Amino acid sequence: MNNAPDLGSSVDRVSGASGQELLIQLETALHRLVETFWDEPYRYFTEADAHVGLQTWVARRPELAQMLRTADGFETGLLHREYPTFFRFHDRSPTERLQDTGSRGHYDLVVIDPAHVRSQPAESLMNRRIEDRADLSKPPLLAAVEFKLFTRGWSPLRVRGVRSDVGKLRLTLQSPAHARAAYLCVFQRVASRTSTRSDNHWRTVRKMLEDASDIRAVVAVCWPKQPREPFVHYSGPWITTVTGN
Repeated sequence: MNNAPDLGSSVDRVSGASGQELLIQLETALHRLVETFWDEPYRYFTEADAHVGLQTWVARRPELAQMLRTADGFETGLLHREYPTFFRFHDRSPTERLQDTGSRGHYDLVVIDPAHVRSQPAESLMNRRIEDRADLSKPPLLAAVEFKLFTRGWSPLRVRGVRSDVGKLRLTLQSPAHARAAYLCVFQRVASRTSTRSDNHWRTVRKMLEDASDIRAVVAVCWPKQPREPFVHYSGPWITTVTGN
């Protein structure tokens, strides 16, 4: 059954939200995700579970969940997972955009600019072939989001994972920017007692996030089997007002 007319009328009703309004809705959904992690630390077993949880909050915001038509008439949403980067880089040391060497990465989640959706044929919009990149004079993405979910305390390996995501997001914001905003969400559920070494690793991560002041980051930590209050740390230029440490 073809539902195109109904979807089209839905597009007409909600597609007028500005980029700023869409980012506010995304940030609000991310805050709700953090709060559910505090309240129910075992609701999300894995990072994939957290992605699904975010989709639940996004579904309550029709502007984010809207369907639009591509330039060649196909319907698609604004949010997509595992979306390719528009540049090549070295994953272990993402310090510069590369032209002919290195490999492409993927974002855990993106919000594509509605104007970019409407201006591109569906195949180009998917960004599968770097040779077919669209005009990037304006950021094609409203937001690029990376997630981490750790089930243990900090370690050198986990610090390296955060550093890699920070590097990729900073390259995304590098001029000419490919996204208007970049988000890093780190969730950590620690059932065992943390050590001084783990605390030292957190200080390294915190300094890393302070230096990457263009990235909107949140780190939320729960100790479900210890008499410790959940911890949250926000950094970067979030639009919405949040509370926490």
